Amino acid sequence: MSNLASPFQYRNAWPALAPEWLTTGNAQAFMYTLQLMTDCLLEKAVEASTIRFPGIGDPSQLPYLAFDRQLVQGLLEPNASFAARLSGAFQTWKLSGSRRAVLGQIQCYLQGLQPSVSGSLPALAIVGGVKGGPVSITTWDTLTQGAALQSLPTRVTVRGGNYNWDGDTRPWRAWLVLYMALVSVGQSGSTCSVASAAAGSLYAGSGATKVYGHNVGGVWVPNTTGTAINSPWITLTGLTGLAIGNVGQWVTITGATHAGNNGTFPIVSVASATSCVIANPAGVAAVGDTGAWSIAAYPFLGPSMPWGSPGTIWGPNELQTPALDTGSNVRGVWQPTIGGSQPSGAWGLVMGNAAISPPPPVAQIIMSVRALLRQWKSAATYYESIIVAFDGGTGAAGSAYSPNSTPGAGNPDGTFGGHGKVATVGGVPTWVPNRLVSSPYDAYCQGTGQWLACGVPNVT
Repeated sequence: MSNLASPFQYRNAWPALAPEWLTTGNAQAFMYTLQLMTDCLLEKAVEASTIRFPGIGDPSQLPYLAFDRQLVQGLLEPNASFAARLSGAFQTWKLSGSRRAVLGQIQCYLQGLQPSVSGSLPALAIVGGVKGGPVSITTWDTLTQGAALQSLPTRVTVRGGNYNWDGDTRPWRAWLVLYMALVSVGQSGSTCSVASAAAGSLYAGSGATKVYGHNVGGVWVPNTTGTAINSPWITLTGLTGLAIGNVGQWVTITGATHAGNNGTFPIVSVASATSCVIANPAGVAAVGDTGAWSIAAYPFLGPSMPWGSPGTIWGPNELQTPALDTGSNVRGVWQPTIGGSQPSGAWGLVMGNAAISPPPPVAQIIMSVRALLRQWKSAATYYESIIVAFDGGTGAAGSAYSPNSTPGAGNPDGTFGGHGKVATVGGVPTWVPNRLVSSPYDAYCQGTGQWLACGVPNVT
């Protein structure tokens, strides 16, 4: 029913206008039914008039009004909030092409997905500028977790520049950064021990002939069989209160003797209430090495397994978890399956403890963000990548992707042009990722360039 019901009802008013013989017995029942139908027609007329007004007509109106105004409702956005945005759509579109418009629409789409994260931490940012020439300038526009919806972002302009992606001077380029933050689950302790290492990455051969993968049609593919080596699995003991629900959460270790054992790592299995296995490619399996520990979880998007983990493909395109359907035999020739759903772990990301039930595939979320970016950006701006950063921290100096950091100390230092490079691993040329700031887990998704058949970077 409409939120704006008619104040007049024929079924209640007609007895005062009818002769007495129509107000009793069968006549009264007959007349009441006629006027009730008249009221139904009146209500439909009211609904037909109000359905075009956001928030006044029936909520079933929202998808149609959204299509008309070219707005997207957030994954957790209440109908009332979206109706208010629809009412102001024509004023909002006047800002299209600006960074404020891009950040505002993506902020609305992702609202409410990182509960318990401090409102002072960064949530979204757009960075870009001019490198080289007489003056280098980097401009940052940032929204914090607690910023009001579609509010004016904080702008910081750095003279001299503090963001160098690949050393090239392309002033039309920009980058969208999505910051993810961990939230404590209330489990911690003063001591845990690095007890042992278990089977991990796979290779074929031995010594100088070790091969971690091979080139298939220009794409580096890891081995799926071979001899197990220790990295990246490390077993921790001496913890307390662990349960199966901790799998997929993250443990932070501090104070260990070996520097490689300090940091934040994913929990891949729980052996008991006091022991778990983590993925740490730089870990040192030194029995007796101890440190303080605490466990936290990503409330929204979390990192996929780090490079070197079995079952996870790092290739020249992007880190992604392979889909279950890997292809089929067609007349004696193996061919990949055409079409089908996107892998849920695409772009090196997994869904955390999101409030969405059931949670959508991660690939769908990234594609929706990309669609909003393409829709609201200026025609002349090319977004090199969408960066999902897990080491943005407080935004202070040294944090990744921060207006307060410098190239090589938090921000890209000119070496981020490709997704990876060929390096010598175990004496064998092997493809490894090269986009590291301070975290091996940051994800880099396609921007607005060659995606959707656009082959020229500055024409999008």
